Amino acid sequence: MANDQWPVDYVRTAVVLAHPVAAVLVVWLFFRQRGWRGQSTLLRGEERVAAVSAHESMGDRIAIISIGIVALAFASNMARGVIDHGDATRFLVPGFHGITGIMGLSLMLYLWKLGRDTTAKKASGDPFSGTKERHGRISDLLGVLIIIHSFLGFLYMLSIL
Repeated sequence: MANDQWPVDYVRTAVVLAHPVAAVLVVWLFFRQRGWRGQSTLLRGEERVAAVSAHESMGDRIAIISIGIVALAFASNMARGVIDHGDATRFLVPGFHGITGIMGLSLMLYLWKLGRDTTAKKASGDPFSGTKERHGRISDLLGVLIIIHSFLGFLYMLSIL
């Protein structure tokens, strides 16, 4: 490696690692959030009300962070395209890993919507158990997709570093 190339290599590595490092945070938050399913059956009264509120707030944050993580992936690919080929569009068309990421974001936003719908139905006195059940099932499906997506991302990262 020539001495004039080392800064580019470090910048390229930082660009490539930005998305996976940030994604670890949202994956951790998501699986921590899923712990609510077990915890919710144990809580009563004011403690449950406070926990439901915290669960809803964290769900909002996770949805927003997820959008940011996908945007970061596209920005990272654009920057890598410029660094490697001088063309920001070079890596914009997603491969299988990217497609599962877009699917995951779609499911995350649907999960968030189901959570909001459950809250609204509960507040209005409408039956909400079906929506709540779908919310939990989508969470299960998303958990599996996140594991698959993360594994594919790890393999992809190894291939481009």
